[in-house]
Amino acid sequence: MNRTIKWYLIVSFISISFVIISAFSILTLKLMDTHFINYVSERQEKQLSNYTSRLENLYEDKNLWPETDEFESIGLDSMQNSIFLKLYDNDKKQIWSSSYLEQSMNKSNHTMKNNSLHMESKMGSMMVDSDSNNETTTFSLFSGNQKIGVVDFSYMGPIGYSDHDSLFISDMKNSLIVVAIVGSILSICFAVLVADKISGPLVNVKIFTKDISKGTYTNAPPETTHIKELDELILSVSNLSVQLENQQEIRDQLSSDIAHEIRTPLTTIKGTLEAMIDGIWEVTDERLQICCDEVDRLTRLIGSIDKINEIESHQTNLNKTYFDLYDLAKDTASNFDSLFIKKNIHFKLEGQPFQIFADKDKINQVLTNLLSNAVKFTPAHKEINLVIRKENNQAVLTLIDTGEGINTEDLAFIFERFYMSDSSRKSSMNGQGIGLSIVKSIVKAHSGTIAVKSDYGKGSTFTLTFPLM
Repeated sequence: MNRTIKWYLIVSFISISFVIISAFSILTLKLMDTHFINYVSERQEKQLSNYTSRLENLYEDKNLWPETDEFESIGLDSMQNSIFLKLYDNDKKQIWSSSYLEQSMNKSNHTMKNNSLHMESKMGSMMVDSDSNNETTTFSLFSGNQKIGVVDFSYMGPIGYSDHDSLFISDMKNSLIVVAIVGSILSICFAVLVADKISGPLVNVKIFTKDISKGTYTNAPPETTHIKELDELILSVSNLSVQLENQQEIRDQLSSDIAHEIRTPLTTIKGTLEAMIDGIWEVTDERLQICCDEVDRLTRLIGSIDKINEIESHQTNLNKTYFDLYDLAKDTASNFDSLFIKKNIHFKLEGQPFQIFADKDKINQVLTNLLSNAVKFTPAHKEINLVIRKENNQAVLTLIDTGEGINTEDLAFIFERFYMSDSSRKSSMNGQGIGLSIVKSIVKAHSGTIAVKSDYGKGSTFTLTFPLM
C-alpha cells in the first residue's frame, strides 16, 4: 500500500526518537544503579570500618574486652543501619552479639523500650532466615600489632538499602518515566512539524506538475521554503514549466508554419493549373516552370524534414573518417566566393590544419548552413570570420558575422525547426527556418556542443565543439 511521504517522515522521526529515548533511559537507569550500588557499598564499608574502630577503642581503653553493656551503643547504632554483629575473641569464643540487646531492652525502663521498638522489629526481621538472606563480612580486630579478636557483620542482601535510598531510587525512576513521556510527546510534535515543513512543498510541487501534465502552464510556481534541495526542485520544475510552455508555442507555430509552407506552393500550383485548364491562361513554358519551381520548393522542404528526422533517429549511423577540418572549411568557404564578391563581404579564414574523426559530409553541411545564414543576414561591406582551432582535445569552430544579430528573446529558439525570429523573412529571404535545426542535429550526433552569442544590430557568434577522436 502506498503511503504519503508525511506518513513515512512522522513514523521515522517517532521511531528514531523512541529508540533514542529508550536507550537513554535504560542506560541512565543502569548507570544509576551501578553508581548507587557502588555508593552504598562504599558507605557500608565505611560504616563497618567505623564499628571495627569503635570496638578496638573499647578494648584499648582497658586493654581487655569490657562488660556486655558497653557494647550496646555500637549495637543500637548498627541496628539502625540494619547491620547485625557478633564479636569473638582469639579463641573464637563469642564475647557479644546483637541478640544480647533483647535482654538489655527488657531490663531498661519503659521509655527506652518505646524508643527502641522500631529498632527491635528491624533486628527481629533481620534475624529471620539469616542464613539464607544475609551477607556476612568478617573483620579482624587489633590493638596495635596484636590481634584481639574478630567481628562478624551480617546485613540483608548483597547491599543494604535504607528507606531513604529506596525512596531516592524510586523518585529517580519516576522522573525518568516522566522525562521519557514528555520527550515522546515533544518528538511527535516535532515529527509532525518537520513532516509538514518537508511534505507540504512536495505536495505543492506535485499539484503544480499535475497542472503542467494537463497543459496548464500559467499557474504560479510553489513558494520557496529556504530548504536548499526543495528550492532547487521548485526552481527546476518552474523552469521546466516555462520551457514546456515555450515548446508548446513553438509547436503551435510549427504547425502553422508547416501548413503555410505547404499551402503556399500548392495554392500557386493549383491556381496556375486551373487557369491553364480553364483556358484563362495559355500553357507556356514560363507558367509550367513556375509550377515546377513550386514543386521543387515542396520537395526541398520535405527533404529537409526527412533529413532532420534521419539524423535524430540514427545518430550513431555516421560515416566517420579522418580528415583535415581546416582544409574542409577552406573548400566549403570557396563555394561562397561569388556571394562574398556580390555583396562585397570581406571573409577571413583563420586557424591551422589538424585531423578530426567525424562524418565529413555532415560537417560540410554544418559549415554550408552556417555560412549560408551568415551571408544571408550580413549586409554589404561587412565582415565574416571563420576560426578553426584545437582546444582541450576538442575541435572548436567559431563563426563571427557582423550582420543583423538576433533578439535576446529569440536566442533560445533559433535551433527549433521552422523557427524564424521574423516571420517576414520566410518570404523576403526564401527561408524555411530549418538550417540551424539541421546543424544542431548533426552536432548532437557527433557528441558535440553548439552555442550562440548575439548583439542585436551588431552581429552573432556561433561556437561549435567536436571531439577530435
